Amino acid sequence: MKKRWYLLPLLLLLFFLLFCPEIAFAASKRGLLLWFQSLLPSLLPFMILSNILIKTNVLEKWIALPKKLWNILFGLSPNGAYALLLGVFCGYPMGAKVTADLYGSGKISREEACYLLTFSNHPGPMFVSSFLLLETLHKEEYIGISFLILYTGSFITSLLFRSGYKKKESHLTKHKKEVSRRPPLGVIIDTSIMNGFEGITKLGGYIILFSVCSGMIQTFTFLPAPLRYALLGITEISTGTAAIAQTACPFFLKYAIIMALTSFGGLCIMAQTKSMINETSLPLMPYVKGKLCSLAITFLLALLIVQIV
Repeated sequence: MKKRWYLLPLLLLLFFLLFCPEIAFAASKRGLLLWFQSLLPSLLPFMILSNILIKTNVLEKWIALPKKLWNILFGLSPNGAYALLLGVFCGYPMGAKVTADLYGSGKISREEACYLLTFSNHPGPMFVSSFLLLETLHKEEYIGISFLILYTGSFITSLLFRSGYKKKESHLTKHKKEVSRRPPLGVIIDTSIMNGFEGITKLGGYIILFSVCSGMIQTFTFLPAPLRYALLGITEISTGTAAIAQTACPFFLKYAIIMALTSFGGLCIMAQTKSMINETSLPLMPYVKGKLCSLAITFLLALLIVQIV
């Protein structure tokens, strides 16, 4: 019974592909171009380089310098702070990807990895500034405010979950650090390249799949427009936010909804995150809880701040 819940959407998607091939093709092409033109050139180099830094231990030498700062602000180890920084600067789903890599390499404990999943995944700066603010909302003056809202919401989320996380390092992790031998640099680079290509290919598959889902939802004209736009936003943020931006609702409400959905990331990003942590046995639930909290906090912050400015 537990596995039957997804049969209906899968059947709907199959019928959509069979009976609306032109719309499905256009949606699939849009997803493929998004992956090929944006994610592949922007994320793949970071995925490869991040793996090399983690496996060569170069990371620990410079990220550990402001160790007290990471602990005071976020309750993180220097390695955990690295996952957070890449999540902020590289966008979805690099925070989860690096968290999984660090945990798999024994650089952070399971507790810290679960804590990181609650707030380390962020929308990329280019997505927020270029796509959301300039192309979708046409509000260049809101770029700074939007980053403030998104990062403040994420920071508050980290504070909410920090109390349930006690930083500790298992004996197993220490033991792994002591006895593990680093493979030759050439092997590390080869492994990192293959790991990066595997990860980026998975992301491409999810983006195409959810782009087709978004195309299907757009054909649901029998649904009220607000419900249809909400489904789009929850499914895939770029299509959903673009649709919401075209509505006639007041700007302050439209802006707050778009910021909240951007913070949440949608089911597409959730599926990508699950894909990144699959091989580590890390649970998805901390990510889900963190994103729901971030959605609510970001919505309230955006409503408040946009009316002040």
